[in-house]
Amino acid sequence: MATFKVVVLPHQKKEDGTYNVKIRVTQNRRTKYIKTGQYVTSNDISRRKEKGVEKIRIKNQAVLDLMDGVVLSYRKKLMEAGSVSDQWDVDKVVEYLSIEHQSEFRLDIIEYGRKFADELEKQGRIGTAKQYRIAMNALSRFAGEHLDVNDITVSFLKSYEKHIILEPAYKGIRSGESVVTGKPKGGRAVSLYMSRLKFLFNQAKLEYNDEEVGKINIRLSPFERYKIPPVNQSSHRVLSVSQVQNIISLPYKDSRKASCSLFNLAKDVFVLSFGLMGMNTADMYEAVCLSDNILAYERRKTRTRRKDKALIKVRVEDELLSLFYKYKGMDCVFNFRERYKNPDIFNKMVNIGLKEIGCEIGVPDLNFYYARHSMASICANRLGIDIARVDEMLNHSDPKMALARVYIEKDFQPLWDANRRLLDLFDWSFYTKEKPEE
Repeated sequence: MATFKVVVLPHQKKEDGTYNVKIRVTQNRRTKYIKTGQYVTSNDISRRKEKGVEKIRIKNQAVLDLMDGVVLSYRKKLMEAGSVSDQWDVDKVVEYLSIEHQSEFRLDIIEYGRKFADELEKQGRIGTAKQYRIAMNALSRFAGEHLDVNDITVSFLKSYEKHIILEPAYKGIRSGESVVTGKPKGGRAVSLYMSRLKFLFNQAKLEYNDEEVGKINIRLSPFERYKIPPVNQSSHRVLSVSQVQNIISLPYKDSRKASCSLFNLAKDVFVLSFGLMGMNTADMYEAVCLSDNILAYERRKTRTRRKDKALIKVRVEDELLSLFYKYKGMDCVFNFRERYKNPDIFNKMVNIGLKEIGCEIGVPDLNFYYARHSMASICANRLGIDIARVDEMLNHSDPKMALARVYIEKDFQPLWDANRRLLDLFDWSFYTKEKPEE
């Protein structure tokens, strides 16, 4: 009976640095190879020499597990052929297995996910596209550069979950590659990566399966049995009223030093976000519509997914007017577009400055999201503002209200009144005594 071995051939390295994993078939002392849909990188293998001949061994257990499944399917197919297969030569065995194997549907879910990210970017959904690329990069570090959609099982997902937890955090560099930071991953990593993979998997099933005509290319439904772990809610990115006051009242630093300039920028942008109902840096970067102290913008994160284009109008209260003068732009409301190449760089600079501010107020992990989260939490918990109203202030989407948004003109006055109550909790003399200058 034929025997099988999973191998990687050293001389068959592709231009992108990957190797195809093959199944070596041996029958009556003759061998042939069957190409699989699995590829490995240099991180997945180890090399050694035996009698002057280079040998490659796969060390990525996930790949080995996947290939064990392929070998098992080959053995089952030969058993189904019966004892006559023992009389075949190796060419006949490979022909039989290859024809059967090639008839199966194949879809590289990693490539599928990266193409999906490209489409999101074309739609202007830069941040979401980035999340999918990060998720696909993490998946490729675990399973190799290519992963067939039908190899995703409950067992695979559980192994991948453990890998995410144990793997250190990565960050992108200018060359486009990712490098290890040496820091542990954030608490949202498992939820984020798995939810992105789940969406892609289910999207692929919708695209390539047609149950009505019996066309089932993607057979499994692992996410029906595998439950994505919830995000740990033990630590909320929320400041108290006194901590927010500390940021508002922080004195500027000497702006002739680059690090101090970022400190001052981060303080002001944080205050702007807090006082503008949680406005994001990307929306500050792009904002162009300010009339009669009413700032109108379409929230970048969700405008392509909502029929109302996620439009929100914020009344600029007197406490913030000095900052609007300070950062006044030529073509945009703010000059952040003139100062930074893109909104990601702008956001990064703000967070660098917030790290130093966080150390001063006793919140070492302070980042920009604290402004939005703290605004919402103080409104709900301290002021007793209805959570549905707080959701409106955050410009969140409620599917039940989607149709109403199209037909009913929205009244923003209740949101402005709630925001006015929030700002009344604080002493704004730092920004109202005189126009702030660095």
